Amino acid sequence: MARNRNEPTLDDQGFKKNLSTFDIAELIEVDPGSVANWIDGGALKAHRTPGGHRRVTVEDLMSFLREHKMPIPAGLEQSPTRILVVDDEPDTTRIIARAIGNSHSDYEVIEVHDGFKAGTLVATLKPNVVILDLRMPGMDGFEVCQAIKSQESTRHIEVIAITAYPSEENNQRILDCGAKICLSKPLDLAVLTEQVEVAVQ
Repeated sequence: MARNRNEPTLDDQGFKKNLSTFDIAELIEVDPGSVANWIDGGALKAHRTPGGHRRVTVEDLMSFLREHKMPIPAGLEQSPTRILVVDDEPDTTRIIARAIGNSHSDYEVIEVHDGFKAGTLVATLKPNVVILDLRMPGMDGFEVCQAIKSQESTRHIEVIAITAYPSEENNQRILDCGAKICLSKPLDLAVLTEQVEVAVQ
């Protein structure tokens, strides 16, 4: 089915996080030149790609539309950024959840303590990022990561692995499963939250 010209370009997560001037022009039915003028004039916050193209986050576009009392297109409202923290030690998930919440209060953080439940929640919640311990009873982190990356509907999800048993073999194995990075415990929470920020871009 052809895409309606008034609808946003969708990605695997349901919606782009960064919109081009043409995406915005289609969404709010204006000329792309008008969008470029808003950006160049400082009215609409934007950044540029390495290739020099203008990009606007959905959040900044929403702020601009509200500030100028312009209608917000149906479907533009996004579901919250979701982070799933999976570790069989509740103290660890609690510490991670608190660190992420302190740096990004708008993120929704869900704590899970076994791999089987994590697999179910990944399928239903479609989190943006999964922070995943490698060693857990039952279904371990390697299996969870493989399950995430083997499904078309979830393979876009970024996986950040964590382990108290770092080794070159474990690190390479989880990266081969599709994880973005593997961090060692005890965790440097500043590094972890930075990796989460990069992963949700």
